Amino acid sequence: MPNCENCGRKWQWKTIVSKTLKLTNKVTCPYCGKPQYIVPKSRVLTGFFSFLPTFIIIMIGMVFDINVWQVLLSAAGLLLVFLAIYPFTMKLASEDKSQTLL
Repeated sequence: MPNCENCGRKWQWKTIVSKTLKLTNKVTCPYCGKPQYIVPKSRVLTGFFSFLPTFIIIMIGMVFDINVWQVLLSAAGLLLVFLAIYPFTMKLASEDKSQTLL
């Protein structure tokens, strides 16, 4: 679980999921109110984990003869697994490191 670099407090799972599943890189610490930025490596890892369930479902559908309900149940299960793992892959920084490449 990520910690705020300003106040050092550990964020809760619910807070991480609700604040960081947006399209923006900037999130506000719920404890000190200072802006935090998602580290680019965490963004890449999140992107990988978001496409992995889709790939797995497509491969399962190709290998096994499954119906639509089984695909939907598999997608829901993989989504829950992703949401459970997601906060543990998140790292925060007090400055925006995605702009350093320019």
